[in-house]
Amino acid sequence: MKQLLVVFSILGTILLVGCRTAQVPSPDVQNIPQPKQTLAQKKASLKGKTQAASAVPEALGGLVKSDEWVIYKDKQQEEFKGHVSYDNGIYVFKSGYALSDRAQNTITASQNVYLKQQNPQGPTYQIQCDWGRYNYKTGKGTLKSTSKNPVRLNMQDATQTVTARAKQITFNTTTQIFILTGDVHATRTTPEGTQTMQADKATVKQLEDFVHLEGNAVLSDGEHTLQADTVIYDGAKNEARAFGARPLATGTTEQGTFAIIADSVSSDAQGTVVHLDGRVQGWLVSPEINNNKINKQF
Repeated sequence: MKQLLVVFSILGTILLVGCRTAQVPSPDVQNIPQPKQTLAQKKASLKGKTQAASAVPEALGGLVKSDEWVIYKDKQQEEFKGHVSYDNGIYVFKSGYALSDRAQNTITASQNVYLKQQNPQGPTYQIQCDWGRYNYKTGKGTLKSTSKNPVRLNMQDATQTVTARAKQITFNTTTQIFILTGDVHATRTTPEGTQTMQADKATVKQLEDFVHLEGNAVLSDGEHTLQADTVIYDGAKNEARAFGARPLATGTTEQGTFAIIADSVSSDAQGTVVHLDGRVQGWLVSPEINNNKINKQF
């Protein structure tokens, strides 16, 4: 997750320093009609613009490309339209539209937004969304889905693959708090197996090792499943809790197959010590119990 912070700020880093495009820049847009320039004036104006474009430093050693690039000096904005892209081998960015607003300290991108960070010595991160905005001064940003396609996050390294999707993701790179809302799903695959998570809303506090799932929360590792209205994992306190809508735990252990319903369920973070509170109901199907001699008396 810490490396993912870099991905969120890629777009801001690219355009913040004043990136340039490989296309011929469009002239400044003026609302008031200007008198026609003479040929000499046009040449002088074009020379000045060319020198200004050449003076703009490259961002992260690469170029931002687009079909059209418009600079609004009064608004302190740069607008990129059509096939916007950036690729330096490690960072990749693509979209149909991007706007750098220096006055508001924001970067906005829309139309099939794609971000990728690929480090040969580290994980690979990918983000896909319909719309995104990042404030590089506050560190706050939002990724949205405006179509049927959800916001997608993918992380892959040598030991695991993590995928997540949601309708919207808000984040703060300073506090490292991430909030996923709307049909949240996440999957983590390792050599040991696959874990899945889903909820209506998920709040992740990276610095505190804290996860809060709200609404139709489901956690599963393939052998054990926990369903509840609310699930809280607090790594700092070494505890996990599930409550609301009568939490249901199902699964298979060495003793057999079980299903348990309670008013609330709590355990240590490793799940080795479990407490069931309130109205507790359930059953256990165990071959050892079924084959016990005492059963022949009934």
